[in-house]
Amino acid sequence: MIVIVAYDIGEEERRGKLRRYLRRLGLAMVNRSVYAGPGTSSTAKLIAERARDLVKDGDSVFIIVVREDEYQRALVFDGTDFYVVQERRFEVL
Repeated sequence: MIVIVAYDIGEEERRGKLRRYLRRLGLAMVNRSVYAGPGTSSTAKLIAERARDLVKDGDSVFIIVVREDEYQRALVFDGTDFYVVQERRFEVL
């Protein structure tokens, strides 16, 4: 399973705390405010509990757990071309 976390947190200090926590859990940056890595629904709950302490009005954190094969089929547009995730291995796998 892959845990994907997307966030929009207004204050840099709180963003940094969440980023460091996600890295400690083994997630890697996929995009500026998107992290992904191996995990389960238990991992997602841990992240949600931590996010609850950091999120203020106007902030948001989106956490989803998907099967690895679903993640591998994700489409990515990098500004010049579309590709499927499994064509380019990210460090999260």
